[in-house]
Amino acid sequence: MGAGKSFNYTSGYPHTILAKDTVPPAEVMDIVTTVVYSLNTFNIEKVADLYTPNAVVADDEPPYSWNGPTAGIQWVNAVEKVCKENRLTKLKGTMEAINVFQQTSDNVYIVVPVNYTGDLPHKQEFRAEGAFTFVLRLINGKWMIKSQVWIPRRGM
Repeated sequence: MGAGKSFNYTSGYPHTILAKDTVPPAEVMDIVTTVVYSLNTFNIEKVADLYTPNAVVADDEPPYSWNGPTAGIQWVNAVEKVCKENRLTKLKGTMEAINVFQQTSDNVYIVVPVNYTGDLPHKQEFRAEGAFTFVLRLINGKWMIKSQVWIPRRGM
């Protein structure tokens, strides 16, 4: 919806929202970068304390969604399992320029275009292009991930 007027689904009356597209602050980018690059090493410790108690993570790897404060750990473990099953090695994520970032005093919405590459057996190359959408909440002065959703480019 972006900045400006939006529709209040509760009351039915338009209201002004504070969100605006801008440059993400460093503390938000640190979290996003940590998550995207966590699959480069499957380091669950790096994502262990980044998620809210009621976080939701959705991805195109089974079982497709994870919940709670350990959602990030569960997600990293699930992707690592799929990589091992498919003998995918050297998985590496790279982020593209961010064009969608909105922030209010205690919420962030950000869309992060990401490409993952790697090596498959018989010298085949793996490539997955898409974007993560993140919603972060400010909890006790710390930004935490409320939701994280992977959208493959073919799904856009």
